[in-house]
Amino acid sequence: MNSRTWMVVSLLITCLVAAFALSQVYSVTKPKIEQQKADATRSALSQALPAAQTFKEVEQDSLWYGLDAAGAKVGIVVRSGARGYGGPVPVLIALDLTGRISGIKVEDLKETPGLGLKAREDWFARQFLGLDSTVSLKKEAGTIDAISGATITSRAAASGVAQTIRKYSEHLKP
Repeated sequence: MNSRTWMVVSLLITCLVAAFALSQVYSVTKPKIEQQKADATRSALSQALPAAQTFKEVEQDSLWYGLDAAGAKVGIVVRSGARGYGGPVPVLIALDLTGRISGIKVEDLKETPGLGLKAREDWFARQFLGLDSTVSLKKEAGTIDAISGATITSRAAASGVAQTIRKYSEHLKP
């Protein structure tokens, strides 16, 4: 075997060993990663709708029914994702059975640090509590104060919440 052939064979063997090792690491870590994602989602749902004891996933990764200890529906949690300045603004919205917002949690954002990322702060989320599908910014005759320097992010959060409530309102029936 000449040196050129040996180089190709050794490179092929190295690639096969590396691919096998990566596949084994993936198969070992995949269940743990999935469990951590499920725990994070369950924690976020509980923060958004604390009145619920358990959650029933109705639509994968976008709609959950919050149930009390007796299994009766106490509200729903939906995920919206209107486009902001730096990408989608993912928001978990908890609604009681009257269609009012009972909790809100802004999830991972890719907005500008110091501006759009302020959407994750509590004061911004508290403005939504008790509102319904008519939620909008003060600039648009609503009640939500926009974040200074992050109007696009604020508008995306408010319009995403309003659109999502209208879309999923049929699920509020007990």
